[in-house]
Amino acid sequence: MTQGFWEFNLISGKNPTHTGAFLTGYDQRAFSQEEVVARESGQNAGDAGRGIDGITQLVFQKLSAKGEKKDKLVKLLKLDSALKPRVKIFKNVDRNRFFADSVQEFLESDELNAILVRDFKTCGLGGEWDSYGQTDHFARLVCALNLEDKADGDSASGGSFGLGKTAFAKSSKINTVIYHSVFTPSEKTKNAHRRLMVSGIYPKHELDGTPYGGFAYFGKPAAYDEDIAAPFENSEAEELWLQIADLFGANLERSKNQTGTDILVLVDTLDMSLLKKAIEDYYFPALISNDLSVTFISEDGSTDQPAVLARGDLDQFVKLYKKAKSKEVIKEEQLIVDSFQKRKTFAIGRYAYQAAEAEEAESSKNNCVAIMRGTGMVINYEKVGGDQYEPAVGVYIADQDVHEYLQTSENSAHSEWSENSHRLNQKFPEEGKAVVANVNSVIKRRFIEFQKNLQPDVSISKSESGLLARLLTGALSGSKGEESLPPKGFHNPVSLSLTQKKREDDLSIWNLKIFDCDHTPESPFSLTLLPSISLAGEKNISIKHLDFVIKDINGVVLSSKSNPKLQYNFSRGMGLDFIVEIPNPGRKNYVVQCKCIAENGDFDAT
Repeated sequence: MTQGFWEFNLISGKNPTHTGAFLTGYDQRAFSQEEVVARESGQNAGDAGRGIDGITQLVFQKLSAKGEKKDKLVKLLKLDSALKPRVKIFKNVDRNRFFADSVQEFLESDELNAILVRDFKTCGLGGEWDSYGQTDHFARLVCALNLEDKADGDSASGGSFGLGKTAFAKSSKINTVIYHSVFTPSEKTKNAHRRLMVSGIYPKHELDGTPYGGFAYFGKPAAYDEDIAAPFENSEAEELWLQIADLFGANLERSKNQTGTDILVLVDTLDMSLLKKAIEDYYFPALISNDLSVTFISEDGSTDQPAVLARGDLDQFVKLYKKAKSKEVIKEEQLIVDSFQKRKTFAIGRYAYQAAEAEEAESSKNNCVAIMRGTGMVINYEKVGGDQYEPAVGVYIADQDVHEYLQTSENSAHSEWSENSHRLNQKFPEEGKAVVANVNSVIKRRFIEFQKNLQPDVSISKSESGLLARLLTGALSGSKGEESLPPKGFHNPVSLSLTQKKREDDLSIWNLKIFDCDHTPESPFSLTLLPSISLAGEKNISIKHLDFVIKDINGVVLSSKSNPKLQYNFSRGMGLDFIVEIPNPGRKNYVVQCKCIAENGDFDAT
């Protein structure tokens, strides 16, 4: 096999390139590193799997090389000669010290951990390795910096910026990744069918008086210039890949007919369980549609697969996705499934919104809409609802009419659709901004309308102090917050407060407090409480009194009837504390009343 060597790019000439802009050019927003890698890996596999028969397969596998095998691997890839002379130089710059320490630890450590990302039933990285046309997949992934035209004219593509590959380098403590790929030979590949190259993205630095940009490639001398590293090809690439696999103690063989790509991240920082969760979160549409199969292999060889339906905080989104994908129209109190109205000639897409189930309501996805544009990936869980309303969740699937506008408007992390996108305004200067703005607006507006309709309307009478009714109105509609004190300026001898403790469809629990105020007399007086809860009719008139339970703060039941009567001697400094339980409240309308009678008069809170 031809001996490999490291090529470090030189900083020279006009517009010199270095890794600083490359590593900071990709804004991953609020995504974790596991989410970034999962999203990028799934996107790459999905794009490479289109047009290939069979289900696209993605594998995440943990590997480890220890002791002598680790040392042999370092020497095989000449990582010691490439990095050891540079560690001290990297340490001279404050911002590079963590990276330099990581490199030093890697060189001195007895173990090398890595994660391998593999795809099958995909086309592999064909095309020319040193040219950057849209079909030159190897060069674009391994050797290119920032090519924006990945998806031009390709409405099914998941990506468009070409920056996502930084996810792999950033997942390596030493920013070093091995790329191995098998593809169909062609005239553009010069009949090559397999390639392997190692890529390093290191800090810019100066060594022996020569300034380097930090981009580095391990390969064999190019035929036209022995100072340029070209990828190993065919039998040389296969032999090197099998040696790497053997040193990791794994069977990673890929035959000539198994087209696809292997991305081996050295000294990785990724948690496998978080990768699995991220795949479930962002690729459940492709998973349940059998467009994507994902396997996770631990270092001990045990395997695992995504389980989206077992995720209590995700299964409702899956069900809503299926409803939105169907052509049915549902308009119920707690569920709506429909198509958005067209904007001029543009169909907007389908949506499904529903009152949130318990686990979704308690998760970070509460009041979020899973937005997607048909690539099998969830673009994001967009927070569009208000916490002041009933919790709800939803999904939105873009129509093909707006697909290209939305794709062009995405940021490099593919996490949002921005009507102010520079790329959008360049490509669609006339209607682009209006189309994307309309999509974002209608998703949010319709969701909030749906949330508001979930609010139970509670009738409130015009009494002097409707405090308890106002509190219960907020309570039964799901509002939460600190205990509310009554407004001052009235002459009721007590104050009332109600705060929510728990609410489910089968039980609502509240804390009701009676306490003194500025107008509570010093001497004791008789206080009678007459609370009631009634089902409201169409005109919010009480049509049926409901039984409910009142307990003291120790849980002792004081009443379980619809019209309890509670009597106390009350005086300044006292307080009464109750637990109110309303069985099966659902989301119906209620009339809530609590009459309070004192010995020197009465007041009515309704």
